[in-house]
Amino acid sequence: MMAAPCGKQYFLTQSLSLWLLALVFTVTWRFSVQESYPPIHLEGEVGGNVTIHCPFESHRTIKFFYFQRGETFVNGYYESRNITDTQGVQTWENTRVDHGNTTVHMTNLNMSHMGTYRCHIMYTNSQSTFDRDVDLRITGKYSKPEVTVKCTDVFSCLVMCSSHGGYPKASMMLNVPDSQVMKVVNSSEMPDPHTMTFNSSSSATFNCSGGELTSLSCSVGEVTSDMFSVCVLKDPPDPTVTPDTSHYVIVTAICAVAVFSIMMASLLWWQCRKGNTGAASVDVRLEWGVDGQDEEAAQLSEKNGGEEAS
Repeated sequence: MMAAPCGKQYFLTQSLSLWLLALVFTVTWRFSVQESYPPIHLEGEVGGNVTIHCPFESHRTIKFFYFQRGETFVNGYYESRNITDTQGVQTWENTRVDHGNTTVHMTNLNMSHMGTYRCHIMYTNSQSTFDRDVDLRITGKYSKPEVTVKCTDVFSCLVMCSSHGGYPKASMMLNVPDSQVMKVVNSSEMPDPHTMTFNSSSSATFNCSGGELTSLSCSVGEVTSDMFSVCVLKDPPDPTVTPDTSHYVIVTAICAVAVFSIMMASLLWWQCRKGNTGAASVDVRLEWGVDGQDEEAAQLSEKNGGEEAS
């Protein structure tokens, strides 16, 4: 997003058009005799926008205006033409200038945009420039602190508060009416390498021997968490409230159906087994009955034969 350095020396060494060379020569000469003016202080927020108004004389015609930070060119124009990459100069993609005045619009701010800028203005029929410094300060609003409460037993609780995305660096504060019941065990402000903002956190233990602690909060920068409580004892069951017994009824019904099903299955199995046993007995009796008759008939035949022979 940022352009390569493009200050006075850059213009002189890049063989640009004559109007640019004249511009640089005039500005360079003027730097040695310019008057001192107090800088303009502006403040922007990460992800937001800022409009920079460089002071100028509205009754005069502007010949050129350019805005830079150190030796880095940001944006500008010469008469009615923008200073763009067609002259070997690149402007910052997140900036725009208004022709006819000296207003710079800068969008999508991040921490890298913080610093001191300079407005350079030359009017028509003038041999001097008007220069003014602009100090741009970028801040980041911390996120609403997140609170986590963990009670290991009835005697102590651990509270952790954390927030991110803030600038400048700020410590997380635990707002407690009685600080004697609290002991801070950890506190940190860690920079984010990508956004250059800070992540702030703090944790503390609370002594619960005095009972419940209410109306507590965490704060960082200008942001405060919701109120919370620690050392909260669970309420005992209310004897006047009839407990919900519907689930007991359902469980009992399921058990009764299961027992009945088992009993029916056992009865059917027993009857089936009994029937098979009875049929086997009848078969045995029938078989033995036939065999007995045959044996008796054989004995009678043998006896009759014996009598006839005698």
